[in-house]
Amino acid sequence: MRSGGAWGGALALILSVGTAWAAHAVSVVIHEAERFNITAAAHFWHEKPAKASIEHASDANAASRYMPLAEETMFDLKPQDRLWVRLDIERKNATLEHAILWMPLPLIDSVTLHQQGADGKWKALKAGDRIPVANWPEPGRYPRFHLELPQGKSTVYLQVQGSTPLSLPLYLGTEVQAQAADREGFLGLGLIVGVLLTLVLMCMVTAYTYQDRLYLLYGLYMLVMILAVGSYTGVSAYLLWNQSPIWADTAQGALAIVTAGGALFFIEALLGGRQFARKLSGMLLSLAATSLPLALVYCFVSRSVGVVILGVYMLSVTGIGLTLAYRAWRRGDQVGKWIFMAYTPLALAVLLAIARAYGWITVSWVVQYGVVVALLIEAPMMMVALHVRSREQHEISTREQAMTTQDALTGLLKEHIFDDRIRQTMARSIKRREDAAIVLISLVNYEAIALAYGSPVAEQSVLRAVIKLRKVLRDVETVARVGTSHFGLILEGVGHRSRITEIGARLIAQGLMPLPGLVPEVTLQFHMAAVLMRDMPAEQRDIKDELLILLSTMSRRTRRPIRFWEPTTTGGTPLAAIPVASSPVDQLAAQVQAAGLHAPEPVSTVRSEVPSSGSGWDSTNHENSSASGRDTVQLPRSQM
Repeated sequence: MRSGGAWGGALALILSVGTAWAAHAVSVVIHEAERFNITAAAHFWHEKPAKASIEHASDANAASRYMPLAEETMFDLKPQDRLWVRLDIERKNATLEHAILWMPLPLIDSVTLHQQGADGKWKALKAGDRIPVANWPEPGRYPRFHLELPQGKSTVYLQVQGSTPLSLPLYLGTEVQAQAADREGFLGLGLIVGVLLTLVLMCMVTAYTYQDRLYLLYGLYMLVMILAVGSYTGVSAYLLWNQSPIWADTAQGALAIVTAGGALFFIEALLGGRQFARKLSGMLLSLAATSLPLALVYCFVSRSVGVVILGVYMLSVTGIGLTLAYRAWRRGDQVGKWIFMAYTPLALAVLLAIARAYGWITVSWVVQYGVVVALLIEAPMMMVALHVRSREQHEISTREQAMTTQDALTGLLKEHIFDDRIRQTMARSIKRREDAAIVLISLVNYEAIALAYGSPVAEQSVLRAVIKLRKVLRDVETVARVGTSHFGLILEGVGHRSRITEIGARLIAQGLMPLPGLVPEVTLQFHMAAVLMRDMPAEQRDIKDELLILLSTMSRRTRRPIRFWEPTTTGGTPLAAIPVASSPVDQLAAQVQAAGLHAPEPVSTVRSEVPSSGSGWDSTNHENSSASGRDTVQLPRSQM
């Protein structure tokens, strides 16, 4: 094992390093001892309360107080206690004069190395959280000391100060080995921090692009998490606040509390627990709101009290957060499943860290770097949960927008959107002379179907009409529902009536085709009124109203179900001036009038339906061609 902090991004490397570390059974690990022929032994003395100086601790009379130090030994240190560690080192190799002693324990308060010089005086070197990292003899993530080993036997003393229970890992090796261990530790942390910063950048860009606050919350949460992990592993104290020992000592717990509160806010934003677990969600939000005050209190209380606050808060956060995620998962929420799976490893790692702070377990690789490894699992899973929730909210937003623009029954555009499209089409036609046609279609027998079979069948007929419209139109055409049984079309690029007539004929034929298996067997009858943009005058007209009027004048059994509105008006002339070929019926009517008699009623009825030449549609009308008034089956001309 090269170092307690040696690990990498790959899982295989993590497991191999952890296994190698666990293999050591003694506290002082000497690298390549056979090569350099070095032996060392460690003994400790737990002084309660601290009164002894280095002279007293190194006196021969105090030797009986020291006991052998094992790696699994736990020390319940109080602020007034001191832990003295005596290292008896013997160097038999004359080529090795220097060695490095390091303690991979970033959370230790203070460590003082006492080494006797050639003049017999003791030299003190200090490191730890309560000492500015810039003033350490070997600045880094954890205490590291340079030893000058004379030939033969020598003794050095460590004075350890702490405020929480801990075990004391000690490593002794060469400068090359110490630097290699440091590089391996920074390599693993660099990979983790690099991945997390990449996720933060992606979240910020996505939040700005899609205006989604969930991505913004997750990005801020990950930033705080990066600072908390950096404080826990000693990176932040080494690189960011190496001149502030007070903040370096309190940052681990304070940032851990803030991170836990941020996690609760983020879980609530993703799950929306108020919809299914109001009380649990209220407790979660209350705990999240107290994170900042508790972090502030943690900075000003003693470390023993702060550890109690941290432990209780983290246990409460873990329990409530996972419970809410599990309940959401049981309700079928996929986001709850991903949150539960993401935070379970992180919760276990946090519980191990709390257990170490309370002295229940010894310091090990799993305890020190379990939180960092758990982040490798938590970060991608939370991104999946965030993506799922964002997709669901986007679908809801899309449906809400569709409700304002689309008809609920048919999915076609609503009438006010169709009116806007007509105005846009007219503006383009006037400005750029683009061809287009406006068409209104009426489902003529809608009221008869509703009267005979009820509203459900009538609404089903509307849906069938939409399906038949889709069959005869292109996907790019604008189709809207105008009223209960009317539909509007905007046909772009249509400049001739033949295209509209073709569409109308196909639609009418589709409506008259019975649907196999339909009970009751209902056919659909369509009328169509259209106008070409090239026929419109320069001034804008209310096209839709004019077409509706034209549709209203068409009889249900008309022989001409496809009509074109002629917006161009001409001067009207008297009907008597129009040369009309005399029919036998007209000649008979003239003879009767000459004799002073009244004209037959059927003749007058037929003549009354002939409109003047100045009307807005074609002057020929054969809607009541039967003189007896008997209804006949009328087919469109395309079917005759």
